[in-house]
Amino acid sequence: MKVSIDPRKCKAHGRCYSFAPELFGQDAKGKGEVKVPEFSEDDGDVYRAAEIAVMMCPADAVRVDED
Repeated sequence: MKVSIDPRKCKAHGRCYSFAPELFGQDAKGKGEVKVPEFSEDDGDVYRAAEIAVMMCPADAVRVDED
């Protein structure tokens, strides 16, 4: 699985790194950045955190894709 943030859509709400700090951090402008770009679907905690980040992003900037 791959997780990404579209920097054009990100509005620095901070929900991705608030709800999934194991996957996301913030850059110097407060926008989200991915710390762990790839993970296994078998890693349930990380997968669930990624799903939550997708749901919580009001700008629809966070995305999870299969490899």
